[in-house]
Amino acid sequence: MRSPLILDWGCGLRKHDGAIGTDNVAIGSVDLVHDLKSFPYPFKSECADEVILSHVLEHLSLQEINRVLGEAWRILKPDGVAMISVPHALSTGFYADPTHVSHFTFETFYYFTQSHHFSYYKDIDSQWRIKRLWASVNIRSNLHKEDNGWQMRLNGFGSQVLSYIVRRSRTVPDLMVKILPVWLVSIHCRLAKTQ
Repeated sequence: MRSPLILDWGCGLRKHDGAIGTDNVAIGSVDLVHDLKSFPYPFKSECADEVILSHVLEHLSLQEINRVLGEAWRILKPDGVAMISVPHALSTGFYADPTHVSHFTFETFYYFTQSHHFSYYKDIDSQWRIKRLWASVNIRSNLHKEDNGWQMRLNGFGSQVLSYIVRRSRTVPDLMVKILPVWLVSIHCRLAKTQ
């Protein structure tokens, strides 16, 4: 049986296991050096099972996001998925990085689906379906390297609670992020190609 082809775009130093890592810098974890702002990408149409974009889209403009997602659409097989992670726009960690350009909340990915009431926006290609949407929580900045068991358990508990709420509401989780005393809330979304 063939193993799935997983592409990790913008992988940096944190390439996912079993994936082909692509980034615009030649570092140890990068298998293919390619600038994600240079189109088209050097992959055949409908060749990949999954495209990972982990903490990449927030560094791009809306036009660039549409083009990147368009390439993901082209490259993914009919049953393929795009696995996307971005920082929540109201997290302190989002504002800490001066290279962040685009903002995301728990409702943002719905704009890329036909089911959103603003899917007609001409600046957004709404050709996806959300398979799953969830959250993860980091109490403190990643710069704190010490491994505290209580911190890991608290991150896990916070992630479970927020993910539970995300499954039931689009608005409440965004309001919660605004008041939570945490460094970073990440939004994770599995987008599937619509047929």
